[in-house]
Amino acid sequence: MPDIQEIFNQYLDRAEALLAEGKLKDAYTLCMKVLENDPENDRGLALRKKTQDMIENFNIHTIDDRIEALKPLWEQGAYDELVKQLTELYRYAPHYEKIEKALADAQAMYRGAYNSQKSKRTGAYETELEQLFAEKKYTELIEKMQKNAGEAARDADIRKLHTRFRARIIQSKIQEKKSLFESEKYEDIVNFLHQLLDIDKDSELLADLLRTYRQKLLDAQIDEKREFILRATENAKMLYQIGKYEKAMQVAEEVLHINSKDSTIKSLYEKSKSAFEKLVRDETEDQIKQSAETLKQDAAAQPGSVINL
Repeated sequence: MPDIQEIFNQYLDRAEALLAEGKLKDAYTLCMKVLENDPENDRGLALRKKTQDMIENFNIHTIDDRIEALKPLWEQGAYDELVKQLTELYRYAPHYEKIEKALADAQAMYRGAYNSQKSKRTGAYETELEQLFAEKKYTELIEKMQKNAGEAARDADIRKLHTRFRARIIQSKIQEKKSLFESEKYEDIVNFLHQLLDIDKDSELLADLLRTYRQKLLDAQIDEKREFILRATENAKMLYQIGKYEKAMQVAEEVLHINSKDSTIKSLYEKSKSAFEKLVRDETEDQIKQSAETLKQDAAAQPGSVINL
């Protein structure tokens, strides 16, 4: 029975015969079978290197022929197909300078052609948007940009184009409301700006304007409350002075709902309340005294009579 080394030699003999026949892949497979079991086999290592060199040389000749066959694609400008086929060839000889250069050239031409076509498409699209804007068809313009939101997410140029047109629409709509912005109707202005956020929620212009007019609205509301409190306080004082204590209390309560810490109105409320309660007590006592006096007079006018309830 042959020993293992003899078996290895038989494999390698067969591999050399296959090389002579030009069956490079089969020869390489036999070499690898030997080296998988005996990685340090000198004959196996040498034969594998020889096989690899022959395969690479074979691939280079094949690649040269394939590159030559791709000339029509260069002439047609079919750079996407060129990149695809050259990338496939590159796998077989990644360090072959000719295939490296051909692939790099095809990729560069593909990028150039793609950018040129993209630039034309973007220009045509911008013209469409510009026409809609010039005709003030803002709703249609916005709908068109929404339909192309997916492309804008992938393409920075389209994204910038959308941002620019959204800003122009917002500025145009604000200009249309010039009289509103020149008024002091701050609540209406804030509501209008909120509506414009539907066009561009990330608009820096809208963010700035909203900050400005929210503050103006707050200041106006504070001034309005302050003025109301001053008028109401004077009114409550007057009502107290003329003896209309219950009305004074009601006015004071309205002020306290707005500013519960107002010491002046608190004091006036308590004074009005005390005066009103005293007035009610005095009126009640007067009524009781008057009723008692009436009973006495009735009893004196009819002595000995029986009182029926």
